[in-house]
Amino acid sequence: MAKSKKKKIHKKIDGQLLQMNKKFSNLKVKQKDKITGWVYEEYKKYVTEHDKTPDSLADAQIVEAVLDKINEAQIWIPDAEIYDYYRRKKPQLQKRLDNEKVIKFKSYVSFYKSIVDQDRASIVICNLNHEIIYMNPAAVISYAKRGGDKLVGRSLLDCHNPESRDKIQQVVDWFAVDESHNIVYTFHNEKQNKDVYMVALRDDGKLIGYYEKHEYRNAETMKQYELW
Repeated sequence: MAKSKKKKIHKKIDGQLLQMNKKFSNLKVKQKDKITGWVYEEYKKYVTEHDKTPDSLADAQIVEAVLDKINEAQIWIPDAEIYDYYRRKKPQLQKRLDNEKVIKFKSYVSFYKSIVDQDRASIVICNLNHEIIYMNPAAVISYAKRGGDKLVGRSLLDCHNPESRDKIQQVVDWFAVDESHNIVYTFHNEKQNKDVYMVALRDDGKLIGYYEKHEYRNAETMKQYELW
């Protein structure tokens, strides 16, 4: 038995005959695409400005902003249909926004890594368990006799005597006390004319690890802007 088509309900408004029970699915593809874009645009704008997901009041503000754009574009669709569409799509909007943030962050990683890798001084990065999780090329060369990149995954404490181990832990404990505790000068190597530091690594203020930073004090021998 064939399904009966839903009867269209029309009403004349401002000289136009409008379908009062029109659904989002009844819109043209280009109209759907425009509205979908506007909904995400307004959702993203709210979350970016307020750094939180919208509550019911904010939901209404977002939909109203979308409705204004729909009216400007002279697209006819009942307001209730857009409210319903937004409620159904809201979880997907947040998921899309989260995915965008992850992609954006990943695009930055190569920049951060390059800063570390291009440093001519050794940089050894450790987590809070003192496990070496990364060594820049300069550090790999500097510690070649101790194993070079094979040190990654091992404990930094294994490379120090008991007294140094205690000092390293004291510094990490000091880092953990306050977010302003971020750098400690540990020693000066007279032979290589360099200072060595321990620097805290944080994620939104939370201590996640530290790195050993070497800074040489020798005068630069490279000529200014020497590009050849």
